[in-house]
Amino acid sequence: MSALLQVGWSWYPSVIIGLSLWTLLYDWVIRRGWPTPVAQQIAFHCGTLVALLALISPLDELGDRYLFSAHMTQHLLLMFVVAPLWLVGTPGWLLDKLVPRRLLSWINKVLGVIPAFFIFVGVMAFWHVPLAFEWAQGSETVHILEHLSFIGAALIGWWPVAGPDSSGLLKPRIPARMLYTFLLAFPCTALASWLTFAKSPLYTFYVAAPHPFGMNTLQDQHLGGLLMWLPTHMILLLALGITFWKWLRDSARGTERNFVEQS
Repeated sequence: MSALLQVGWSWYPSVIIGLSLWTLLYDWVIRRGWPTPVAQQIAFHCGTLVALLALISPLDELGDRYLFSAHMTQHLLLMFVVAPLWLVGTPGWLLDKLVPRRLLSWINKVLGVIPAFFIFVGVMAFWHVPLAFEWAQGSETVHILEHLSFIGAALIGWWPVAGPDSSGLLKPRIPARMLYTFLLAFPCTALASWLTFAKSPLYTFYVAAPHPFGMNTLQDQHLGGLLMWLPTHMILLLALGITFWKWLRDSARGTERNFVEQS
């Protein structure tokens, strides 16, 4: 327990200034654009708040120095909470104004379901390879790059499901979105299984680290695997349910519209 006494808030100027400017820029653009629902703005700001807490709260230092499970929690917050909330909170008209028309074709290729799937899964898997993980733990610059790549890959990976409706940026039809969300669970399960059922510690950094809460290195790693398993599947299930609900709603509206036109 003495290790916990050394854990505090990490007031990184780059994180605080960066997220503050991110928030101010969003508010400035929203006030000068088309009316945007308050709920959508709240979603965006909640994503920013979660990012701030993930990167400067005691969770950051706990993960960097003591617990793999805390490190995993931080990564999951960035990839499965922050990224989708930012996408939900971004109005389509804003992207229509910001994205250059000459780049639409290239961007739409990247945001397609197959590239988005492999970018999301590839980045997540790469940083959990022991050599890459230890590399990030040993260099603050690489660690920052790791976090930025998590967020960037997650924004691409969540686009087919949570991206806003835009006149230029394409999204798959709802059945394809549901299949895409369902398939995302498989690589998450594979990674979680690898971590949860490993017979020995995979990351030497945490072998030598102090172990608060009475957990040893392997128990901590197994907990990290379970965190990768259960919360991610709950979030994916929630996304699947919301997508299905939108499908039913749109189908009902289409049926009602056809009925009115025939009348």
